[in-house]
Amino acid sequence: MDSLLETVQQHLGPNEITQISQQLDVDPTTARSAIAAALPMIVGGMAQHATQPSGADAIQQSLASHDGVLAHLAGLLGAGGPADGGSLLGTIFGQHQAPVQQGVQQASGLDSERARRLIMLLAPIVMGVLARRYTNNQSNPGQLGTVLQQEGQIAQQRAQTQAPQLGGLLGQIFKDL
Repeated sequence: MDSLLETVQQHLGPNEITQISQQLDVDPTTARSAIAAALPMIVGGMAQHATQPSGADAIQQSLASHDGVLAHLAGLLGAGGPADGGSLLGTIFGQHQAPVQQGVQQASGLDSERARRLIMLLAPIVMGVLARRYTNNQSNPGQLGTVLQQEGQIAQQRAQTQAPQLGGLLGQIFKDL
């Protein structure tokens, strides 16, 4: 099975990259680079939040409302993300939201508002992939937490391989959280 990062990236083709670049008011190359920097941060932040019982519960409960998001991806991106974006970020990151946003900002080079918008666009996609994988599998929050921790480690390893400064930044975020 592909990693969470690989599966999310499979859903982000040229049309989706163009929509994200338009939402961020950047060129597609910058958007693609920012997405590559943001996804490991998002997965890492979710993994850290899932280490806490209440965090894993919150993520598990939120999965049901994201089942089917991938089928409506064009509409979601065209609308600029979910209407409840701020509450979604609180649900999946908890108190780790600010470090994740700062990490995305630093790793991507986007300003703080664009980094936040990017996270708001990508987080539902990550949740949609998780929902597709785990809503029907009768997984419990503990199992989901374990899976997210494994995915966080994969994200950190991939980030370290692709861009050592990004992997180091993600490692620092994990340490600080």
